[in-house]
Amino acid sequence: MAVAGDATQGPETQVNAGGRPRLFTRAVVGITVLNLIFFSLYLLYFPTLPFFIEKLGGDKGEIGALIGVSSLTSLLVRPFVGYLVDTAGRRPMLIAGMLLFAVNCLLYNLPHSPAAIFPIRLLTGASIATFMTAASTYIADAAPAARRGEAMAYYGVANSMAFAIGPAVGGFVIHTDLLAGFDSSLTSQAGWSSGARTGELHFTALFVLSAAMASLAAAGALLFLPPGRKPPADGRLPRAGALFSRTAALPAVINFTSSFAFAAMVSFLPLFARDRGITNPGLLFSLYAAMLLIFRLLSGRLMDTLPRHYFITPGIAALAVSLLIVASPGPSFLLFVAMGVYGVGTGAFQPAMMAYLVDRTEETVRGRALSTFTLGNDLGLSLGSFILGAIIQAADYRAAYIFGAAVAAAGAAIFALYNAREMRTAAARAN
Repeated sequence: MAVAGDATQGPETQVNAGGRPRLFTRAVVGITVLNLIFFSLYLLYFPTLPFFIEKLGGDKGEIGALIGVSSLTSLLVRPFVGYLVDTAGRRPMLIAGMLLFAVNCLLYNLPHSPAAIFPIRLLTGASIATFMTAASTYIADAAPAARRGEAMAYYGVANSMAFAIGPAVGGFVIHTDLLAGFDSSLTSQAGWSSGARTGELHFTALFVLSAAMASLAAAGALLFLPPGRKPPADGRLPRAGALFSRTAALPAVINFTSSFAFAAMVSFLPLFARDRGITNPGLLFSLYAAMLLIFRLLSGRLMDTLPRHYFITPGIAALAVSLLIVASPGPSFLLFVAMGVYGVGTGAFQPAMMAYLVDRTEETVRGRALSTFTLGNDLGLSLGSFILGAIIQAADYRAAYIFGAAVAAAGAAIFALYNAREMRTAAARAN
């Protein structure tokens, strides 16, 4: 598949031999690859961080709180990040996010108690908010409008592949004896890294590897990724209202419900799966990624030929169904079924919801619109981890997954009702 060179003009003017807007430009391919690298590194921590907190003496409530607090930080900083993406530029902010993440990874070597992880998780949230907002705005700019849904789907394929790579590699790194010598050598020679010395699990290697890769990715973005849109010069301080987008309010609410369901998967599934007899929970995330990847590859072009709501409502409903499967009694293989259903649901919902929002947003405020949209993601992950952790402490895992399913189902209902009203309004105007 040939990659076109990027001219200074927008993506609409670059067409292929058939007259269609060219999709696989250097900008689109470059940001997709960078997204793959970032999320692969981020997802190294999904099946591993709960065990790290547990090794330091944390209970299930503390695990949920420490995982969720990063999203709370994202919630606080994302409006300002969105404004900076629109004023300072897309590429500088995504490089900043990658470098913040590299520093964050190294800092995980320091804690000797769960409480010491708290400020590090705050930095995690800031780095994720910065990278995600800048990268999603960059791909929205780079994608031609006529193929926006397809571009979002393929961009999301990077997330799918990251789920296949990150959790499995993370689980391998902390468990393999191949890295025992590296861990013991580093922690004995560099006292600052001794906090990651947790017996038979090799967290030092995990933290150093992810920091090094994040630094290399930031350098690659600076050297090879096209600059993207140049923002207009504006030295004024932003008004509070200029940090948010009213257009993104409903998509943010729906994103909240989907992210609440996601919190149930990422915060507690590794521990729940272990209790159900699955020794490497990373395999569950690999299956999720495979299903998500297959669905997005097959449905990419349909995202621009069928209405967005054909993917949004069924997608979030599938998330609710997957959580009910997790909560159901039965053999452990049902967890793999649940993750497969969850992968299809995410594959449908996420790119369609982003395209739905970008369709309705002016280019000059896309950073703020997408930051408002992902505020729902931050709030859902943060509150989800806190609330579900409390439910697990008071009841059990199954009660938490049933509650998460109810929240996701509410999101599907809210969007279906809003879309039906919007369609009735459009029909009335046409008549």
